[in-house]
Amino acid sequence: MEGTGVDAVVVFLVIVCAPGLGSVLHSIAFRIRAAGKAELVRARQEAGDGRQPARRGRHG
Repeated sequence: MEGTGVDAVVVFLVIVCAPGLGSVLHSIAFRIRAAGKAELVRARQEAGDGRQPARRGRHG
């Protein structure tokens, strides 16, 4: 069967690209979370909540 060689190449490419793919997925998830948090802050400001979100920095 000719498909077996193609399958092996696909599996090899997935194994080689897996670490980079994980990094890309983490980056995408971070951006989605950041966009959601920014949307919540804007909604609070538009609603006239009046409170400023606490700024938390890194300690250490």
